[in-house]
Amino acid sequence: MITEEGMVRRTMGNKAWVITKRSEMCEACASHGACKTLGGGKEMEVEAINDVQARAGDQVLLTLQDQSLVKLSFLVYMFPILALIVGAALGQKAAPFVGVNSELSSFGLGAIFFGLAFLLVRKKDRKLERTGGTIPRVARIIKGE
Repeated sequence: MITEEGMVRRTMGNKAWVITKRSEMCEACASHGACKTLGGGKEMEVEAINDVQARAGDQVLLTLQDQSLVKLSFLVYMFPILALIVGAALGQKAAPFVGVNSELSSFGLGAIFFGLAFLLVRKKDRKLERTGGTIPRVARIIKGE
């Protein structure tokens, strides 16, 4: 589990926007798109699920499941590449049956599979965003205002 400390800037419903410092872990995190760098520096604002009812000014501990990070990393980086390879291999095998140049068929089917993989990744990302699977959570209040 990845943890990070920060201070709640504001809340709305079950969401909290937490100011935290950017660390090396941020670059590897699949949900770094949910964070916003403030002033171009080391501070950033993270949107988190606020199950503990933290309020503005509270010092909190944020968590993100490692499993989510590993799954998302595979989905974003490896799945499209694997789809490209499978598409290219299928194109190479299908070329003689279709009567097309094997390089052209390999390139075409590889590109199609690669594009389809990105569409699937995008669809999965939207689903995970709705369920909160990629959003950090406020685990506990360290120090209240």
